Amino acid sequence: MKNISYDEIIRRISYFRAMANLSAREASQRLGYNPSFMKTIENKTVELKVKTLLDFCDMVGISVYDFFYIGDNYNIKNKEILDLILSLSDEQRKIILDLIKTMKK
Repeated sequence: MKNISYDEIIRRISYFRAMANLSAREASQRLGYNPSFMKTIENKTVELKVKTLLDFCDMVGISVYDFFYIGDNYNIKNKEILDLILSLSDEQRKIILDLIKTMKK
């Protein structure tokens, strides 16, 4: 995984908030803060705390792993596919990989 800057973390917060169809005001209130809180985070006038990030991920329905690993390529259907593939044996994953390579030709 590449290094992620603070600016990238803030960009991902904005992205996942939008994907959850939440305004900055609504997200702030759901997290228990004043209505302008998310804007202060997204404008980088207040530093994001780890607890706030954890609460945010819970609120928008993603894991912290997904937040950092998948980033703005996050798609619930892709996540479901990835989770299923990861649950397969090595041999089953090889079969799936070969099938995908064949389909891509």
